[in-house]
Amino acid sequence: MWPYGTQILYRYGRDGRAGFVRTGRVIADDGDGLALWIGPGSPQIESVPVDGRPLRDRPVRERFEVERVRERTTWRGPGIVQFAPARGDWSVWWFFTGEGDFEGWYVNLESPRVRWAGGVDSSDRALDVVITPDRVARWKDEDEFAELTGRPGRWPASQAAGIHRTGEELIARAAAGEPPFDGRFTSYRPDPAWQPVSLPGDWDRPHLAGP
Repeated sequence: MWPYGTQILYRYGRDGRAGFVRTGRVIADDGDGLALWIGPGSPQIESVPVDGRPLRDRPVRERFEVERVRERTTWRGPGIVQFAPARGDWSVWWFFTGEGDFEGWYVNLESPRVRWAGGVDSSDRALDVVITPDRVARWKDEDEFAELTGRPGRWPASQAAGIHRTGEELIARAAAGEPPFDGRFTSYRPDPAWQPVSLPGDWDRPHLAGP
């Protein structure tokens, strides 16, 4: 377990290569799960199209065939809390306004995580759920999930129903106010003693998680 305030990486990738890397500080790490603060302006790595045209401006099939390059950027907008359960193929993110008011949850469906000395590795599974503070849920990126299912290096078609079912279970938890949608972190403020984080030199070590 990482002590409170430890700086670690949360990396998404596949085929042994990290494609999106966040830098955060540990809020809690225990039998319940790992909670991180990703502060505004935190350094990160993103995979972006070489031609500079935003992915969302392209047809869905084209988004995953375009040539990309990794570049150093920063977390844009207010900070978030990211929670990954001790067991489970998902994480939940708490979003806030610039004034610090809770804005809602974002459920990210992802592969089971692999820990290493400096952080956590997972692989994104495209399908997400957005949940408002009053617990109204909507699916996000269903078209991308359908497009990627069964592709080489992604989750097989035999897992698609289970991934979708995980999202349904989390929607039900949120509606019932069950953990982690039980009010935790909705008023979170980062420790004022924390210094800005930095991107460590080993951010590009081989990525460990499967699809």
